[in-house]
Amino acid sequence: PESKLIGPVAVLRDEDGYWYHPDIPEFDEDHDAYKAWLEGQGLKVVGWHMDSDLEAHPYWDDEACHCLGWEPKTPTDDWFLLGIFGTDDGPYVQWARREVTP
Repeated sequence: PESKLIGPVAVLRDEDGYWYHPDIPEFDEDHDAYKAWLEGQGLKVVGWHMDSDLEAHPYWDDEACHCLGWEPKTPTDDWFLLGIFGTDDGPYVQWARREVTP
């Protein structure tokens, strides 16, 4: 885990609509290491799949590999985007916010 705390950055989605926060280290699909890093960062995360926001999209109809046209909304202003990425269950968005410790 890094000591640098991440925060909001400019989001420039790729040609397929995906994006990943540039300050997240590579975890090579090690979910436990990712969760430990999030905890060390003091971040709470929420996320959902594209089908929670959209009833229809070419991703499902034509087996397209993009999520263009999906503009997931931030839960509230204090959340920032961690990523929009593909999963086995389709495109997924993940937001984070720093947990305030008393």
